[in-house]
Amino acid sequence: MQRVLLLALSVITAVAFAGCAPKLKKGECKSSADCASQEGVGKVCVEGRCQECGQDSDCQAGFVCRDNQCAPKPQCGPDTPCPAGQECVAERCVEKKAAVQPEAGAGAAGAAGAEAGAVPAECSDATSFTIRFDFDRYAITSASQQTLQKLADCLKRAPAKAITANGYADERGTAQYNVALSAKRAEAAKKYLGDLGVSGKIQTVGNGEESPLCTESNEACWSQNRRVEFQVSR
Repeated sequence: MQRVLLLALSVITAVAFAGCAPKLKKGECKSSADCASQEGVGKVCVEGRCQECGQDSDCQAGFVCRDNQCAPKPQCGPDTPCPAGQECVAERCVEKKAAVQPEAGAGAAGAAGAEAGAVPAECSDATSFTIRFDFDRYAITSASQQTLQKLADCLKRAPAKAITANGYADERGTAQYNVALSAKRAEAAKKYLGDLGVSGKIQTVGNGEESPLCTESNEACWSQNRRVEFQVSR
């Protein structure tokens, strides 16, 4: 009888230990389901770590997976030339810079100084580069990708001393949640500009639902408030 009891106790103990799997540390995973339950980490399990992506299909349209992070899909490269009148810079097609001819009698140094200090008219108004987001999302939309590409081109042609990305949210959700969401939107815009080759430090600010552009409680109004605005100092 004692042998039977001891055998039963051994079986119960082995089953209990087998059911108590070691707790995973933050960022560790056995499957993507482990990542989905964790905050502040990627949602795809790659070799035991939670990453943003493991392959291109894990990224949204227009992005590819590089070093387990989603980056804008290259527009050009050795095997993918740009259209006529454009050149490939940091895997993006940008307009070729027209050669500036110095005026008669003007020194080369003076012409170079005038070119360096000039800000193209299409680049002078930072409010024209405001981007907007879907509800409760901070992913860069296809329309916003085009706007950020134009901003990146301008910043390369007329570099800035300081850039600030101000994120905003609509009125729905708690104040704390909206501040965090707006900060993520600003960080997403910063990352996208960095991937486009914009050098220099970009500061980000999460303003939550403060400073709304529209105060009506409807989608047409809320969509205007879900945005990132840029401040550019030259």
